[in-house]
Amino acid sequence: MDDIHDFDTIDVELDAYFKKKQASRCKDEFLNILCEEDDYEAVDDAQTENDAQTGITKEESDEDYLEGSNEEGSDEEFEYSTHNPKVKWNKMRPMLGERYESPHELKLCLTNYAVSKGFQIRFKKCDSVRLVAICGSDPEKCPFVVRASWMTTERSFQVKKMIDIHKCVRNFNNSRLMDPTWLARKFVKELIRKPNLKCKEMQVIIQSKFHCKISWSKCYRSRMRALSLIHGNLNDHYARVWDYGHELLRSNPDSTVRITVNVNPDNTTTFHRFYICFKAIREGWKRACRRVIGLDGSFLKGQCKGELLTAIGRDANNQVYPIAWAVVDVENKNNWKWFLDLVNDDLGLQGGKGVCVISDQHKGLVEASKDILPYVEHRQCARHIYANFRKVYSGVQFRNMFWAAAKSTTEGDFKFNMERIRAISSAAYDHLMAREPTSWCRAYFSTGLACEAVENGIAECFNAIIVDARKKPLLTMLEEIRLYMMERAFNLKQEAENWVGEVCPSAVTKMEEFGEDIKSWHAVPSGVNEYEVRNGFQNYGVNLKEKICACILWELSGIPCVHAQVAILYTNQDPVNFISSWFSKNNYKATYDQNIHPVNGSILWEETSYTKPLPPIERRMPGRPSVKRRRHVSENQDKYSQVSSKGRTVQCKNCLQRGHNKTSCKNPTVVPEPQPKKKMGRPRLEPDLVNWSGTKTGSRGGGRAGGRVGGGRSRGGGRGSSGRGNRGGAIPNVESENDASPDLQEISLTIDNLRKSLYTTEEIMDCLGLTEAEVQQIEDVDVAMSQDVGIASQITVEELPTNHVLGDEERMNGEDGIDEPGMGEVMTNEERMDGEREIPSTQQLNQVRKRTTKRSKVNQVRRRKPSERITKIQLQKVVAVKNGKGMSSSNPLGLD
Repeated sequence: MDDIHDFDTIDVELDAYFKKKQASRCKDEFLNILCEEDDYEAVDDAQTENDAQTGITKEESDEDYLEGSNEEGSDEEFEYSTHNPKVKWNKMRPMLGERYESPHELKLCLTNYAVSKGFQIRFKKCDSVRLVAICGSDPEKCPFVVRASWMTTERSFQVKKMIDIHKCVRNFNNSRLMDPTWLARKFVKELIRKPNLKCKEMQVIIQSKFHCKISWSKCYRSRMRALSLIHGNLNDHYARVWDYGHELLRSNPDSTVRITVNVNPDNTTTFHRFYICFKAIREGWKRACRRVIGLDGSFLKGQCKGELLTAIGRDANNQVYPIAWAVVDVENKNNWKWFLDLVNDDLGLQGGKGVCVISDQHKGLVEASKDILPYVEHRQCARHIYANFRKVYSGVQFRNMFWAAAKSTTEGDFKFNMERIRAISSAAYDHLMAREPTSWCRAYFSTGLACEAVENGIAECFNAIIVDARKKPLLTMLEEIRLYMMERAFNLKQEAENWVGEVCPSAVTKMEEFGEDIKSWHAVPSGVNEYEVRNGFQNYGVNLKEKICACILWELSGIPCVHAQVAILYTNQDPVNFISSWFSKNNYKATYDQNIHPVNGSILWEETSYTKPLPPIERRMPGRPSVKRRRHVSENQDKYSQVSSKGRTVQCKNCLQRGHNKTSCKNPTVVPEPQPKKKMGRPRLEPDLVNWSGTKTGSRGGGRAGGRVGGGRSRGGGRGSSGRGNRGGAIPNVESENDASPDLQEISLTIDNLRKSLYTTEEIMDCLGLTEAEVQQIEDVDVAMSQDVGIASQITVEELPTNHVLGDEERMNGEDGIDEPGMGEVMTNEERMDGEREIPSTQQLNQVRKRTTKRSKVNQVRRRKPSERITKIQLQKVVAVKNGKGMSSSNPLGLD
């Protein structure tokens, strides 16, 4: 520094400057004691100006002066630093003698210092004059202290005593220092970036950033204060509504802005209504939009209470086109009349001639529309009609029938669908007919508007778009809506440049939806441009020149229906060329031809002379304010893991009655009868003991002979008489002396049925009380009596005439054989008694025993699963006559 500013080369003006500085002594007694005597001098504006003229900065001047004064024995100047509020919060550290703008700035610096370093600080004194801070953990042992007050020579708040020594334990849980004001400053930028930041999310951020746990209520208060710092005070918003309206008219001339206020008995003025309709939007609707307007109201969900009334149009691409909007205190007939009167004047509706309005069933809106727009076609939203209808008549069947009736394009279709509803419930039919079907059914809508909509979904869509804006104060909300409209118009205009063709994409898409079933229709020409389009018993007349169809859908929507498309394709023309001009690309561009002009910030607004209104008197509603719109049960709800219990009738577990639960039950306790416990696994089949007398019916396994010989069509057996499908039929009694006893035969049949049911030998022994040897012996005898045809051919039977045919009486008595082709014959009782049967040889019996033993051993290994079961070819007992033919002369059965 000496080589630049040598005191030998400084001119006379600089010497005079130093003398002037020495003359201005510091009169602050505290600083005179704190610093060395005569070593501090105040710096005034003249000094700064002289520094600029001589090219010497303040730091250089002070340093050179101190060095020069030391050399020449003069006094040394000392100046304290100034606090820089732009330093990062965790780098702030108070210093002795540091100057601040106010006590609040010093308090903020100490709070940042304590939170970042983990020290506890308590402000013993903090007001507009002085500040005293001590240790908040252990003030008796910890010497930390900071004292500050205003300086006497300048308007600065200075730290005049500071002992920066801590002997306490560090603790980062400084929730007491983190008051809502301090936290609000930390979350201003975060809330600007993310306005919907939740208090739960704030708690997580505070925990990770400051290592401290904050309650939910403190986070809520901090969030509200941060939003107040961003948007301003609510009173400030309403106080500048006149200035904002004046700025809108200045930036967008010929627009419509209307503001009304209420003068209270105490001469105070409160805000009432605010209406906005920009010239660019108004002219775009007049020039190229269809004469269809959707009206709806929505609640404001933030600090600004009231409702937002909107008038929504449809552009050429069938998109949202907000025309006008207004903020009112409540949605009633008076406010709707005021709003519709302004819309009528701006758009030149002339009482609603040739205009269609779609809205919900709000009584004030319907009555106001009749007064202001007497000639308008007022459609009621079918979704609201169905919502009320569904409260009483719910179900998929009622829903489908209602929408089929609402979307009927002809009166005949509407009456047909309503008759279907009447067939189910006459009360449901009367309910719908009392709701003026002419206002919600397509069959009664006016043609030529190019809009077949039965719902007001486009107005609901706009309310969903601005749902975040509706949570903000008045002017902020209106500005966000204006910015959305201004930017959206520009983006849509740029997007239209990339379209291919002269028709908007939405119209082409809808035409394709109309023609999904085009393959099942065919056209029959009638004359020039006249066709009859048929599909089975359905036929519609189409006139291409007049662009009409008997279904009226073409006239309602302005887009060719499926019948018109079939007729157009029959003439080898493109159906796109027959779409109404309302959906043309040129109309779309003309809608957004003019733009909304920019608006200056609030600092540049011209202040008007009107009385500044106060916020409207808030009407306190019961319960916690709702943010989300209450969705009806007919709308798509969030997906849950189980079906909702709404509409179900609960049953009390205490008294077993319906209509209440156990908590609210006042009846005595009823003990239910114990229910028998159900056995686990597959139920075991009980043995089916067949009555040998032949009276057993309906058994799956039936009698043994009936099961082997009947082999009929039905699974469950009846009486084994005709053999036509009665598998389970029993055989007649056998009284032959060669047969075993009836008891033995019953046991044999039972064992055979158990084997078919895959019972093991041990289980058969348990069921019948037999030993293994007895079971084996019975099976051997049974198999020996039922050998295959090779063994049965040795049996001698009585010869029957070849032309023998059984009579009806024999068939009714169950004594007939099988008369179907390819089946064996069964002998009658008399034939069995008269016939002679040879006893099989020992060798043959041994062979049968071997086969039976092998089969028994396989069954005893384990019971196979149903998927593992193998179909077994059972041996049939065939009894033939001597001549080798069956008992039916038409279907003989040979033995070879």
